[in-house]
Amino acid sequence: MTRIHLMGIGGVGVSALARVYLTRGEEVSGCDLKESEALAAIEAEGARVSIGHDPEHVLAADWLVHSAAVRAGEPELEAARAMGVKIMTRAEALAELFAGTRSIAVAGSAGKTTITHMLGQVLTGAGYDPTTLVGDGRSSRVGHSDWLVAEADESDGSLVLHHPRYAVVSNVHFDHPDHFAGIEEVAEIFQTFLRQLPAEGVAVVGADDERARGLETPARKVSYGFAEDADYRCGEGRPFRVWHGGDELGSIDLRVPGRHNVENATAAAAMALELGVSFEQVSRALAGFTSAHRRMELLGTWHGATLYDDYAHHPRKVQAALAAARELPFRRLITVFQPHRYTRTAGLLDEFAGSFGEADAVLVTDIYAAGEENPTRISGANLAHKMRNARYTPDFGSVREALEDLTGRGDLVLFMGAGDIWKLGRELADEG
Repeated sequence: MTRIHLMGIGGVGVSALARVYLTRGEEVSGCDLKESEALAAIEAEGARVSIGHDPEHVLAADWLVHSAAVRAGEPELEAARAMGVKIMTRAEALAELFAGTRSIAVAGSAGKTTITHMLGQVLTGAGYDPTTLVGDGRSSRVGHSDWLVAEADESDGSLVLHHPRYAVVSNVHFDHPDHFAGIEEVAEIFQTFLRQLPAEGVAVVGADDERARGLETPARKVSYGFAEDADYRCGEGRPFRVWHGGDELGSIDLRVPGRHNVENATAAAAMALELGVSFEQVSRALAGFTSAHRRMELLGTWHGATLYDDYAHHPRKVQAALAAARELPFRRLITVFQPHRYTRTAGLLDEFAGSFGEADAVLVTDIYAAGEENPTRISGANLAHKMRNARYTPDFGSVREALEDLTGRGDLVLFMGAGDIWKLGRELADEG
């Protein structure tokens, strides 16, 4: 039995690893800076948890796994290093899991969380019993086979650490300007990743994204999407039909809204079919799919309006979420957007300003820092002032006041952002 200590155990990615280790029978401990629902949940599952960092946490550890948020020089980390404890980042620990399993890595600038969840659900329904590591903090499961489906993040360049047998790359967009200078650097990360696949593997790539479909790999490459030349082509409408090589496979009655979710479902279907799952099993599993956590998630109602929450924090994701919301019945579409990171907001300011066209009204809060400094002094006001239908509402109190004034029966209010804006949405939904 290995004694594994995890710093940042309350985080989405690290807590998922902790569950894998617990299922394997390892002795798991962990710490985080503050209490949270996630921390309480992992403690209830058998991990020994502490609040705050302390060098004493690692006195009995064999391994230390830490999140990217843990800064170099942290005394707990340095103590482990001095004691000869094996130290890994979350990405390095995930890479070890990929190396020891029949693994499927789901990557891409957008859609990877939903595709991972969908594919895990399909393979579970087909009897593969996979471990599925989803980046939404709620949808992961630990199976008992050697199949692993995991979301693989490109934001800090660690994607190239992973050497799975199978991979999905949904699309390639510019994001994470704190790490990448431009789209070419982002594309190179995905290209390096796919070149590492084995010849006997499979790469499933988005046919509707020029950069994704142009990626090279020694593995068998198949494409999916709405494009006429996609290997697995999806049709418009609901239920939507799927073709492979010109032959119609059947239709999928997907319950979640959004054209982008039709693409996501087709990605999951393509990989599952390549692995030998029948189309009937794929269709049945996807028909039962509801949504990943914080992906067009229904919260409830407030003052007669319907409240939804979405993780969208990039212009393309904002557009996709608003297009999905437009498929739902409502009187007006009101969006509450919390920008995420100063670097992203500054680097993509014009793109953000042009992405809210489907909304009837937009409330923009202050930027969720996510630990960043703000040397440019940018704020949510800079974004709100670039849009004709937007209002700057810096904090939750001013958002509430604005919604009291704006919202009426039959409206749809969509809370968006990768920070903590969901808390306000849930608070209002609890009031009813």
